This record gives sequence, C-alpha cells and structure tokens, in this order.
Amino acid sequence: MFFTCTEDMDRKKQVEVFQAQTQNLRVLERGWKHIKRGIHRDLLANNEASAELQTKILALTYCAWSETAFSKLIHTPHCFELDEIRQIKAAGERGSIVTAWEKCVALALRKIHSRNGNYVPNVRQELSRLIKIYIETPSQLRNKVAHGQWQVALNSKNTDRNPDLTASLANLDLVKLDLLKEGCEGLCLIVQALVESPEKAFQRDYWPLLCEVREQLATASKFTLAQKLQLLKKKRSRTGGITLGSTSPARTAV
Repeated sequence: MFFTCTEDMDRKKQVEVFQAQTQNLRVLERGWKHIKRGIHRDLLANNEASAELQTKILALTYCAWSETAFSKLIHTPHCFELDEIRQIKAAGERGSIVTAWEKCVALALRKIHSRNGNYVPNVRQELSRLIKIYIETPSQLRNKVAHGQWQVALNSKNTDRNPDLTASLANLDLVKLDLLKEGCEGLCLIVQALVESPEKAFQRDYWPLLCEVREQLATASKFTLAQKLQLLKKKRSRTGGITLGSTSPARTAV
C-alpha cells in the first residue's frame, strides 16, 4: 500500500513518484497480459484447476494494478496540491483504498466553482457508484485471496464463513476481471479530466466521457467466459496456435 505519509513531499518528489508509478504500471500491464495468455492456454486445454489458480493470481494483479493506477493519478503533475495529496493518503491510511478514492473525488469536486444546482452532487453520486463497483467489491475479494481464502471466504473476524464472498470467489473469472479493470480505467480517466480542467474541459467532456464508459462497460458486462472460450477456439483454428491476443468484444477505446 502507498498510503504511509510520515514525511513531507515536495513537487520534485511528486514527479518522481508519478514517474515511478508509470513504470510500475507498465510492468503490471505486461504481467496482466502474460497471466491472461496462461489462462487462455488452460481454457483451451480444459485445464480447469490451473485456470482457476491463475485467475486468483490475476485477481491479485488487478488489485495491485488498480492501486498503482490510483497512486499515479493522485501524483499526476499539475492536478492535486501537495496538501491534497497528503489528505488523500491520510484517508487511505486511516481507512482503505476505498476511503482514499472517496477523498480524492471529494477534493476534486471542490475545484468546480462555476456550476450550481445538482451538477456536483450528481457527479459525486455517479463516481461513488463506480468506486463501489470497481474498487470496493474487488478489494474485498483481494483481501480474501491475499489471506489464503482462495475457495472459502471467512468473515472479517475469521469466526465464520462468508457465503456472499465465497460465491463471488467461485464466480470469479477472466472476463469479470477484464471488466473490473476496464471500469477502473474509465474511473481514472473521468477523475483525471476533473482535476486537470475542472472549469472547462471536464464540464465539456464529462457527460460524453461518462456515456462512453457506460456503453463500453455495458457491452463488456454481457460478455461471458463461455463466449470468450468460443472466440479463443475460433482464433486457434485460424492461427494454429494458442498464444492469443485480445478476444474481448469489440468496443471503442476510452
């Protein structure tokens, strides 16, 4: 976790952290693609045990990726003030990645001064919804996987089973993780647009960007693991190999 804020940070260190997290994201992206290729091979070989194992590893990779993407976002030059970055980190240190995201959005929305009425509350509500779906829920699963609860999840005090999270673990697959990653990418894009130009570009681009993200996620949410496997088989029959690239449903890049 990146929330410890025991020492002050100046602008030079902020840029260094931003650059470091940019490099880390590149490595995580490569790791994501590598693990997915392994899952593709397992699916085509009908190796369910290995596919399930690698899916759990992909889930951990997603959570690492999402935390790194968030760290890069808040350290982006010319976005947040240094004190705002400290506040975001402090919120995460006291709570979780979810509370850090909530503080990030709250501080970002303060930068909008020219709109009255329900505009800011509506934006906050929409961003809170995205945080709950694409940050909070997967972070709960990550905690279970990280603590060795790969098949049966326990409650927070480890005194009983958690049937809801156990069911979520059982239903976790490559397609669902791809959707989570795309949702987090969309959330990052929206918040970055907000903090970079809250009075101009964001107010012009927010609604089209949100609609684009919604449309992309709606399309991806209808895609199933069975459909994924069928696409993998078709591609293998054409290429004669099983080292495959993207077989997600066609959609516009955000």
